Amino acid sequence: MVDFHSHILFGVDDGSTDFEMSVKMIETSISEGVTILAATPHHIPDEFETGRAEYEEKFNRLKEKFQGKIELIPSVEIMINRNLLEDLKDGKIFGYDHSKTLLIEFNLLDYPTYAEGLFYKLNKEGYQVILAHPERNKALREDPEEIYHLIDLGVLCQVNAGSLAGHFGEKNKAFAEKLVLKNLIHAIGSDGHNDAKRSTRIKFAYDQVKEMNPELYAHIIKTSPKIIKGETCEPLAYKSWEDTTRKKGRGILGLFRK
Repeated sequence: MVDFHSHILFGVDDGSTDFEMSVKMIETSISEGVTILAATPHHIPDEFETGRAEYEEKFNRLKEKFQGKIELIPSVEIMINRNLLEDLKDGKIFGYDHSKTLLIEFNLLDYPTYAEGLFYKLNKEGYQVILAHPERNKALREDPEEIYHLIDLGVLCQVNAGSLAGHFGEKNKAFAEKLVLKNLIHAIGSDGHNDAKRSTRIKFAYDQVKEMNPELYAHIIKTSPKIIKGETCEPLAYKSWEDTTRKKGRGILGLFRK
């Protein structure tokens, strides 16, 4: 199993507070059967911004501790902002394993009006966007059609294990489950922040996806190790939000998927 999203890097954001907590979180991942774990601390301008030297020092300390037991992948969870492209070029932020595959989040309430334009520009520059926990965004829950537009633009979606477990409320859980049923999820993350209530436990989410949508589960198992290393993988065709047949988008937005 692959965990695309965790806050195991200690002392840099609202995740792990110290090295010892990070060790416990990673040990939990290993016990769950995770083979690849991404360290994705928040990058939120003027709130959480970890310098590269600090990131590398702390990441390498964890990597050395768990050498041969689990593969740790460096990355950042990037809060969407208008200067994102410039920050990439300046090296302030980076993708999984320093590739062009990026984990980007929205705030929990709004759908930014500039998001599609920004994602189009990123696509043209060769970047692959993974949208973190879309099920937690109020605007997307109220208008799931926006998720179809994003996927037509080439965006992949990562669901939180805690959402499928109901840790963020029943509406969030129901929406996450429907995203799974409609093939609108492409990656799974624990979004673990500590070794207690928001842990790195993730196996139950993989098991739930397997039970709800075996075809999607098999696809995620096959493609996740490739996607997190920066490879491009064709997602499964999505299904209509309702029970009517809907063909995968290949309109103006769909042309940009390649």
